[in-house]
Amino acid sequence: MALSDLLAGLKAEAASERDRLDAETSAEVARIHAAAQADAHLFRDEALRALEDELQLEAETRRARARVAAAAVVRQAREDAFHDCLAEVRRRLETVRESSSYPTVLRALLRESLAVLPAATVIRVDPRDERLAADLLAELDVELELVATLETGGGVEVAYGEGHIARNTVEERFANAEPALRLLFARARDVEVS
Repeated sequence: MALSDLLAGLKAEAASERDRLDAETSAEVARIHAAAQADAHLFRDEALRALEDELQLEAETRRARARVAAAAVVRQAREDAFHDCLAEVRRRLETVRESSSYPTVLRALLRESLAVLPAATVIRVDPRDERLAADLLAELDVELELVATLETGGGVEVAYGEGHIARNTVEERFANAEPALRLLFARARDVEVS
């Protein structure tokens, strides 16, 4: 075999090996490229899912904050409305003494107080009620020391000895009625909403 034939055979063998290696390299590059693309798609999909989850959580958090803020505004508005209602009741109570039914009211308050503290020896009234209280004591045939030193919008305070006091004034009754008024106000509000 001639050297040129040997060289030609080696060249052909080298070209064939090169073509085989080029084909394997191209196949490996294509496989790596396909795997990288698949990994990239997977990574992108995972990143999108994570971003969607994060955005969903942020949206839920914002909605929850908005609900809490709205509830606080509604609660404050209801509380303000209740306090406006209480202010109106107080304003009306300030004029109870001017009512034609005030003598009946004062009589009922005095009777209730004496029922609670029947051994009372002193009755305290507002100076504006002194004459009416004296008339009621005479009418009820009750002997109590009448003291006109109580500052009130109406009502009485009866006492016996030290520390035994029955206070029955419009202010005291209003303060005691406030929890029930709050409940009535809430129920009336709920009825209006329905």
